[in-house]
Amino acid sequence: MKRIQWYVMGSVLTAGLLGLAHEASGEALAVEPSTNSQCKPRMLKGKYVYANDGYIVSGSERVPFSQAGHDFFQGNGTLTGSATISTNGELTRIVYTGTYTLEPDCSGTLTLTDNLGGTTHWDIFVTKNGEDLTYIQTDAGVVTSGFETRRD
Repeated sequence: MKRIQWYVMGSVLTAGLLGLAHEASGEALAVEPSTNSQCKPRMLKGKYVYANDGYIVSGSERVPFSQAGHDFFQGNGTLTGSATISTNGELTRIVYTGTYTLEPDCSGTLTLTDNLGGTTHWDIFVTKNGEDLTYIQTDAGVVTSGFETRRD
């Protein structure tokens, strides 16, 4: 039984490494679009909670940060939210508004503007039922990604 477990784990690891190597080669992996996909902005509606961490990068300096908060998606391409951010141990609390797009394949973009005047940009990927989404910040000099889950 242990030999089968090691074989399965090895196969999964090998497949993952091959996928990473393929992506690193600069070639896009082929993804077949779903003809049944019905993702629309209205799928994101209600309160979502999230947490993420990462780095602000400037030259060779990396400043760590973490963040936790919640978003309220109105289902019409707009949202509001609030968060607490710890940047290198210094706490900041923000509120923000934003807009988002959602394509039929359940990918999209999100732009947030906070009460301190900061604007951030994100790529988002939503589950077909709209219960969860994952995101990655696309602004230069920031390395972070995370997940959100609906919690009405």
